[in-house]
Amino acid sequence: MKYQFSLLLVTLFLSLKVSVAAAFVDENSAENEIRPLSDYLIRHWETRDGLPHNSINEIIQDDKGYLWFATWQGPTRFNGRRFDIYDNLRETGLPDIGMYTLAYSPCDGSVYVAGNRGGIARFYDGHWQTLQSAPPFVNDLAIDRNCNLWVSTSTLGTLVYKNNERIAQFTTEHGLDSMFIFDSFVDSDGNLWAATNKGLQVKKAGKSKFIDITTIPEDVIITLFELNDNRLLVGTEKGLYKQVNDTEFEPFKPEIDSRISTIFQTADDQIWLGTYQDGLLRINQSGIERLSTKQGLPNNHVLDIIQDKEGSFWVATHGGLVQFRDSLFASYTTKNGLTGDYVRAIAENKDGAIIVGSSVGVSVIDEFDISPLAADTLLSNLSVLSLAYDDEQKLYIGSYTDGLYIWDGENITRHFTSDGLLQSNEVRQIAVDEQLGIFLATPNGVTHLYQNTQSTWVSQHIPLEDVLSNDFVMALYLDKNEKLWVSSGAGVAQIEIVAKEEGFNYQITPIDLTHLNNAQLAFHITERGDYLWLATDRGLIVHNINKNSWQIFNRDTGLPFDNFMSVAFDGDGNLWLGSSRGPIMVEHDSFTEVLNGQADTLDFQRYTEVDGLESAQINTGGPSILESSDGRIWLATSKGISVVDPNTITEIGNLPPEVNIESVKADNEPVIFGEELSADTDRIVFEFVAPGYLMAEHIDYQVRLEGFDEDWVDKNSFNSVEYTTLPAKDYVFQVRARYPGGQWSQPDYFSFRQSAHFWMQPWFWIIASLITALLVLVVVRARLNQYNRTRLQLEQMVKEKTADLETMARQDPLTNLGNRRAFDERLQHELNRCRRDGTYLSLVIIDVDYFKEVNDRYLHTIGDKVLIRLAEILNDEIRDIDYVARWGGEEFAVLITNSELEIAREASERMRERIATTLFDDLVEDMKITVSIGVASSYDYADHSSLLVAADKALYQAKSEGRNRVESKP
Repeated sequence: MKYQFSLLLVTLFLSLKVSVAAAFVDENSAENEIRPLSDYLIRHWETRDGLPHNSINEIIQDDKGYLWFATWQGPTRFNGRRFDIYDNLRETGLPDIGMYTLAYSPCDGSVYVAGNRGGIARFYDGHWQTLQSAPPFVNDLAIDRNCNLWVSTSTLGTLVYKNNERIAQFTTEHGLDSMFIFDSFVDSDGNLWAATNKGLQVKKAGKSKFIDITTIPEDVIITLFELNDNRLLVGTEKGLYKQVNDTEFEPFKPEIDSRISTIFQTADDQIWLGTYQDGLLRINQSGIERLSTKQGLPNNHVLDIIQDKEGSFWVATHGGLVQFRDSLFASYTTKNGLTGDYVRAIAENKDGAIIVGSSVGVSVIDEFDISPLAADTLLSNLSVLSLAYDDEQKLYIGSYTDGLYIWDGENITRHFTSDGLLQSNEVRQIAVDEQLGIFLATPNGVTHLYQNTQSTWVSQHIPLEDVLSNDFVMALYLDKNEKLWVSSGAGVAQIEIVAKEEGFNYQITPIDLTHLNNAQLAFHITERGDYLWLATDRGLIVHNINKNSWQIFNRDTGLPFDNFMSVAFDGDGNLWLGSSRGPIMVEHDSFTEVLNGQADTLDFQRYTEVDGLESAQINTGGPSILESSDGRIWLATSKGISVVDPNTITEIGNLPPEVNIESVKADNEPVIFGEELSADTDRIVFEFVAPGYLMAEHIDYQVRLEGFDEDWVDKNSFNSVEYTTLPAKDYVFQVRARYPGGQWSQPDYFSFRQSAHFWMQPWFWIIASLITALLVLVVVRARLNQYNRTRLQLEQMVKEKTADLETMARQDPLTNLGNRRAFDERLQHELNRCRRDGTYLSLVIIDVDYFKEVNDRYLHTIGDKVLIRLAEILNDEIRDIDYVARWGGEEFAVLITNSELEIAREASERMRERIATTLFDDLVEDMKITVSIGVASSYDYADHSSLLVAADKALYQAKSEGRNRVESKP
């Protein structure tokens, strides 16, 4: 089941800065800080997510944790992952599936539903029972303290059911002004209140007649609610009224002029109101908060509000179901004050403020505010790649195109560029040492900056091309032994730095990682304890410095994928990995056991937007993941910066959801508790669920079949298990659940007995198996020998022909690149993957300028050689994960995966410049070749056709605007 979600930065505006009347606040209690609605994670479900209807008329929660909804397409039960819809009238016994109201009885755990045609039904222990109906329509159900069911109807007044039998009816003969009752209930003093279409009435305890409440207008009274102090709130078509004394009411202060549909009060005296047209209102000591469709509510007609056992608030609307719950991650974007949303680097200063480097400047997050680091300076619009502090709290800022800046807290004190000491203006990561100086990762190797004995800045270039065959440095780290670890596009190396009288020498040792899943590219390197940790394209590599040993964490050790951008540890010692598909958290004990050889697989948790992230794409950067001094983890994402407190995960984990065995079936037939199964039973299946709503997608399960399993068996998030051909004996099945890293719940259990035929005994199967095996072996061996000889001959012939055909069909014979057919298949495949993972790709179409003149002037032989050379250049320029093909004639196409438009455009510019500067003198003297390039991204054009059209239009624009240029279509 798919969940639609959105983390909404809800606009909080105080329409009235007034206090709630003291009657609703404990005067002796200290004022607690009320969390604004904008701090909640807001999730939304509708019909596309499994709801049978977008109008939810009422919500309740039963004792097992399930949420129940009254909808126009039947009563619906929700366990956090699945909606169970009870729309089979033969099963429920109801005259119609349209449900308007429900009630839960804590006396026996029954759920009552009612609505259209006046049908009333009870759900108990998995079965439905019908009650005497109340046509034509039931407006409300309520359970009193004596377990009686009160039914408010449209024409029959108020009905009372005891033990599921109707025992009383209150009508106009008892003093009611109308038989149309919207709501009725018995308060804590035993008074019966009736909200009618002609006003509010009450039958006092011990009295036989209703009396009118004259202090409320004789108008439609919609809903009643008894507050924590036992006084009533009354919702009407013309606002909200509160009880002053026995029968006197007055308008609520601050005055609410909306038409009230529902009322709810929390344990700390906050009042939540639903309205017919004005959305959701919340009242507390700070005043009134309003939430409507302008701030993200799916519909302004709010029908019901409840708070579940875990503290989440649920709001029923005509546009679907809404949940307000605590968020694991807090996210900050430009809406909160960041200078840019595309964040690449994070740092922390000595005061605990977080420095955020984005594609549009540097921001500071402190305990009070989010603000630009240096407004009105060169840093305000700088595209930042890396950040680092030195011991003197000077901030080093590496940029994408403008070199390195040093900020002393008030001013830019130094600015290094390629016009001075730098080899390149692109500074991807920074390492700072008080004695050794500054090391910069650049596309042209490592630049070492330091001050000489005369306090003059000098630089030395550390090339890697001779050692790693590639100078493009992605990551570097200076370990505690003052050895510099670097990663280029072609591997990892260790550099020992040797000081000399003037300058330094560098002893570079390449590190062979081919035995570790053929790893090559490290995006981030850090050190913790006795280990060096490298986030690479093939997994997380762990180097034991003391033992000089290497290990790798990847799919083989249980992780969901291999490519990681960054690595850090939180205050509890848990391991965090950044990836483009969401951050991964591995508990400390889990990775320690794998490191020590005590376990083979890691227990991990992956987080996504459903957990409060604005974007699950963690970027590469210097660094893009950070443990702050308070133990929190900060993440640089493609949509702002996110932070998580491990204590929040622990707190949620300490409240495990209650688990329920929902279904037990043997050979597809239901099994009752304690049943003895037939000897013919082949398979028994258990389905279970823990209705938890804080992290429903992350709930872990363990099962144990006593008599079969020696210990608990991990099922992760799977909520079913099956056993086949069990030996004859007594069994007890147990299941328990937890939130990630938290405590396990008390298990739910189910007992049964498996009987057996004589032929199920072990001795029978041993003898039968031996005889059968001997017979089969004799017959099959002879046949297999013959078949194998024939099969091998045919397979060889098919392989040879297939290989020839596939090569001809998908390969351009001139350049040996894929042809257009191969590229179209690859493009469609990658687009499908992007939709699954929530990532993006870019399409680049390249056309050789004036190529017809080359063919016409130098013949096609020279033209072919030019195309071959261009193919070699493009192959050299792209990454291993990208793809290039000959599109046709003088056109090429490049697929740049896991990239947005800005990155693809930069890559295209590098290809254009490389081609423009390439010499073709060996073909024709003074020949110059240029290309025009069009670029488009799947972020803007999500389907195959529109992406191709966009890229082609961009190419046409490049041609029409003078050629030898790159154009893109946003």
